[in-house]
Amino acid sequence: MRLQLIQHRLAPWIVVGIALAAVGVRAEGGEVDVGATLFHEGGGPLNMTVITPSVRGRVDPVDELTIRLGWDADIVTGASVAVVDAPGARPDAITTATQLEDLRNVFSGGMELRSDYGSLRAGYSYGFEHDYTSHALTLGARAELFERNTTFDLSFAHAWDSVCDVAQPRMQDPVERRRLPSSTGCFSSSNTDLASREVALNSFQGSWTQAWAPIFVTQLTLSAQLVDGFQSNPYRAVWLGRSSAQEHHPDHRFRYAASLAGRLWIAPISGALHAMGRAYRDNWGVQSLSAELALEEVIDGALRIRARGRYYAQSGAAFYSDDYALSPRGQYFTGDRELSTMSSVLVGGQISYTFSAGVDGPVAGFMSSLALLLKADWLHSEFPQFHYGSAAVPNRDAVIVTLSLEAEI
Repeated sequence: MRLQLIQHRLAPWIVVGIALAAVGVRAEGGEVDVGATLFHEGGGPLNMTVITPSVRGRVDPVDELTIRLGWDADIVTGASVAVVDAPGARPDAITTATQLEDLRNVFSGGMELRSDYGSLRAGYSYGFEHDYTSHALTLGARAELFERNTTFDLSFAHAWDSVCDVAQPRMQDPVERRRLPSSTGCFSSSNTDLASREVALNSFQGSWTQAWAPIFVTQLTLSAQLVDGFQSNPYRAVWLGRSSAQEHHPDHRFRYAASLAGRLWIAPISGALHAMGRAYRDNWGVQSLSAELALEEVIDGALRIRARGRYYAQSGAAFYSDDYALSPRGQYFTGDRELSTMSSVLVGGQISYTFSAGVDGPVAGFMSSLALLLKADWLHSEFPQFHYGSAAVPNRDAVIVTLSLEAEI
């Protein structure tokens, strides 16, 4: 049943993807990338499956100009808890798990102007689903100095989103707000029972990439984001003691992060060692540290094998509680497990092979190169302070698999 649903919803967009691919393969200097990612998180009565197909095309009408088009989708099926910590016949049972299905599409486009010393870029994307719409504008600039050994990159993104919610004009007190039961009728002017909540996001990022030696490169990245507007999950409610209410998050969130990464080429193995560390903090009280280590090896210039591991740990939000009936935390309350203390471990690898044009001519008669990539990761998370009643989080393991094909003309 789920497979039929996915095929039915995906079919019209496959046509769009083929059209975008055709634009890329017919233009000199073009490129097309077609792929899909499968995310599956399972455990007990809760599960989530997300299939993300994508098509991206690039055309270079002249050497100084690149035009990009893209389409991505998220096809979601699974189960989630509607009322966190709701009392049930069994205190350790997850009694309010409900099925959900959704489809999200994102269309994007952009262009980049280049010179010998840098580039300017701009892009726009529009995403929509049953209960959420998003517009995003991105601007960026890149400068290369000192014989391209030093690179500075700055970018800014502004997004203005709309979230479907229950219209509750006479229930201004958060503890009286009802959760949204379904997305039926969202964004319909004739449905006065629903309302649209606005969210604005402003993101800033700057990076400095430095080649210290032919075999050693580092990158320092600083980022910040300001989110203003409705940030709760409209479908999720929290048990407060005598009744439940839609979770209530602050309307303002400021987050910032810094990361440092390095890449060292190791000639004896024809491979590179990658290392990265990242620190994050926001005004909700969440702090996190993550570290990643990867080893990539090149075989005969065409085959690449990469293995990586990552560890992540964070503190909980200042207003997070595992039981708001007994331990409230002021005016805000949440049922989001990712606002609790948590940690995760990711282990994975990828393999890619590139077919390049040779003495026999282009690949398949018209491509300068064709790259195939397969990537797989296993993710395990721990939520020591989050429970559904007295039950621990059952869905703590996830598998992410990506398969893509990239053709360059």
